[in-house]
Amino acid sequence: MAGETKKIIEALWDCPYCGAKGIGGLTKVCPSCGHPQDAGTKFYMGDKKAYVEGDKAANYGKGADWTCAYCGALNRYDAAECSGCGAAREESQSDYFQNQKENARKAQEEAAREQQFTAPQPTPAPQKKKVKSKKKLLIALGAAALLLVLLIALLIPKAATAEVSGKAWQRSISIEQYTTVTETDWSIPEGGRIREQHEEIHHYNQVLDHYETVAVEKSRQVQDGYDTETDYEDNGDGTFTETTREVPRYKTEYYTEYEEEPVYLSVPVYATQYTYEIERWLPGRTADSEGNDDAPYWQDFTLLDNEREGTRSEQYTVTLTGKKGKTYSVNLTESLWNSLMTGKSVKIKATGSKVTEIDGTKIG
Repeated sequence: MAGETKKIIEALWDCPYCGAKGIGGLTKVCPSCGHPQDAGTKFYMGDKKAYVEGDKAANYGKGADWTCAYCGALNRYDAAECSGCGAAREESQSDYFQNQKENARKAQEEAAREQQFTAPQPTPAPQKKKVKSKKKLLIALGAAALLLVLLIALLIPKAATAEVSGKAWQRSISIEQYTTVTETDWSIPEGGRIREQHEEIHHYNQVLDHYETVAVEKSRQVQDGYDTETDYEDNGDGTFTETTREVPRYKTEYYTEYEEEPVYLSVPVYATQYTYEIERWLPGRTADSEGNDDAPYWQDFTLLDNEREGTRSEQYTVTLTGKKGKTYSVNLTESLWNSLMTGKSVKIKATGSKVTEIDGTKIG
């Protein structure tokens, strides 16, 4: 940043007593009515700048005027006594800037009071709208509450009495066969017998082949001269300080750089792939049994030389019929299924179409 230049400009003020406008800030007494600058004085910049020249300028911008606590007159920052009544500086504490803060506070309070007294009173029409809005809100809340009650009613299990109207069971035994299968892999498991082998691509490696020169567009900020910035500061003594500075101005400059970019080749890596035969236990057939009675059994079967028994599975189902004809189909454990008799009544709990409890036993 270039150097700063400071100049002192004489401010202006308006006399609140006679209404005189644009009085020079260094003129401490109104030339029209003789009233001095006081705590209500506000300095401002005029359209035309009146610079304070030479050695005189050095006497300003060093401190704000102070306000006499007795007569209210403004006095230069370095004055030991009030020019209006002669009171000592030590007996006064407020200065120009403190006066401005206090005046602004009073103005805000006055504006708030005026707004309070002049605020329009609410008319009947908005009141009616509020009543309608309240009615709509109450209706919406009532509908939401009713929906919540219905949801809770659906989710809470209901107790009822039902008849065991049917029973069914299914049992199945998986029979596995020891079968010769053909498989392909990168290695041969124990027991495998090679049928053929050949080289295949197992994966690819990225290998540096060469470098390629590529153009890359880039940007940078470069200085493009200076801009003049000027600001003004109220010194509180009837003057303003004008500060002028030269600030560097920048522009975006685009340029091209050439870089070496690596280029890679995908090189295949080969490995031996084997096709082999091996024996595996695979699902073959099932021995199934089912019925609608109370005597489930496992189907008899005979294993061949290449067979073995696999897993067993079973399912036990009851059909329950309520008083209003509603039916439920429920899968149970074998012990609970055995305890129920066709034609007998049981106590159930149901949520919707799902039975959750039979004679005190919870259904998973």
